[in-house]
Amino acid sequence: MTAPVRSRLSIAFDMTFPNRNAGGSGVYARSLLSELQQRSELQLYEISGPNSGGLPGTLRWLLFGCHEETLRRGADLLHCPAFVAPWRSPIPLVITMHDAGAMRFPGDFPREWRLYNRYILPGIARKARVIITGTETSRSELARYYGISTNRIAVTHYGIDSRYHQKLDTTQVASERDRLSGGAPMLLFIGAPVSRKNLDIVLQAMSGAPPESVLSQVKLVISGASEEQFPHYRDWIAEHRLQRRVIWLGRVASDRMPLLYAASDAVVYPSFYEGFGLPPLEAMAVGTPVIASTAACLPEVLGNAALLVDPNDHRGFAEAVMAALMRPELRARMVTEGKTRAAQYTWERCAEETCNVYRTVLGLEC
Repeated sequence: MTAPVRSRLSIAFDMTFPNRNAGGSGVYARSLLSELQQRSELQLYEISGPNSGGLPGTLRWLLFGCHEETLRRGADLLHCPAFVAPWRSPIPLVITMHDAGAMRFPGDFPREWRLYNRYILPGIARKARVIITGTETSRSELARYYGISTNRIAVTHYGIDSRYHQKLDTTQVASERDRLSGGAPMLLFIGAPVSRKNLDIVLQAMSGAPPESVLSQVKLVISGASEEQFPHYRDWIAEHRLQRRVIWLGRVASDRMPLLYAASDAVVYPSFYEGFGLPPLEAMAVGTPVIASTAACLPEVLGNAALLVDPNDHRGFAEAVMAALMRPELRARMVTEGKTRAAQYTWERCAEETCNVYRTVLGLEC
């Protein structure tokens, strides 16, 4: 029998936790929500628990509030796009889980998040009709660490914002570059340097570079954190006399990120673990070469458009950085292939694939 076709699907989209997250999970949820809201086949209800009230308010939302709100809206399906979901749902539940990072690198996460991931999330995830994630690598990791059948995990390819494809004013780019590096070669490291992000390999490459090499002259810009948040790196940098070559920017507004990418000679992303990796794709879209690691999903996402190095190979990493900085023909190829690769990842495609998940869960034709 052919599945019924319905003109509109009624979806409750829980933004409680994405609204509290300025990082990748929040970017994903907000970008996907915006794209889903443009689709005529959906009746989309954005729901959200209280932003205040602390832990008691959060628990009330998870125990009662989300349940009551989905019933009030009369939705067909509840999508929680940021790991956290209510303990019970009166309608089919879909959860987005980006990776198994809290299981693989628990020290990078607060205690309460580690406890939630280990003792609560696995049970909730197994109750969900479908888990959405961004890569085949993450699909395998989630199945392994959370005890979910791979048949219940759907891969939807994430996107990057259109702002990263727009042409930038060359005068502004030059001004930003001069302001940050004073004309020296400039590397950009994106995000808070928790252990899995592997900032160590970048700093050690700079510290150990031969005096005559370009790597001995580069300046490193760190976006997304301040040195006060990472005193062990601050002290290491001081001990190795790199203070004048390492610039901590703290959190950078999203609308300034394309300019920051464009002002950089290369983006370094030597992470030990990622569920997807939006920043290197954003850099590629702007036209900035990327040196990333061979770990986790990064080869799957970046393909041959980046220079990929084992995250434990210090010599190989240093050589890759110098090649990206010093070989014009390589840089030109990386720029061209990077833009082509990044163009494949759009939120429109992600929304289409997400709608297909909704229809499958509700037993409808795609």
